Amino acid sequence: MDKTNEEYVVELNKAFGLVISGEPTVELLNLRKKLILEEVRELVEELDFAIEKLEKGEKIEKANFENMLKEMADVQVVLSGTAVSIKQLRNFREAFVRVHESNMSKLDENGKPMYREDGKFLKGPNYKKPELGDLV
Repeated sequence: MDKTNEEYVVELNKAFGLVISGEPTVELLNLRKKLILEEVRELVEELDFAIEKLEKGEKIEKANFENMLKEMADVQVVLSGTAVSIKQLRNFREAFVRVHESNMSKLDENGKPMYREDGKFLKGPNYKKPELGDLV
């Protein structure tokens, strides 16, 4: 696996005759939105199925984990496909790295995370917003 997700999707787009580094159009953006929503819904269904099992005190079956992996990969394919299809979004990998660095800056001065009641981590006093303007 020496290629990035986006390099794999370029290969896919070429094989299927899909747009690579095009200008955004209403049709293209609507398609990307539709595909992302469809794949996220399918992943959420698998997560809900696993949650239901756990709430009943049952084990999550191997097949459910396999389905979750497949749906997670499909979500990544449509996200990377969006980056590959639209010229202004082609620097998705670098944006991901910068957002990761920004997320790491959310730790407090002791290197500890702060959480919201539902478990989401909050911005600490050292938070730095990611700079993405030069990527588009």
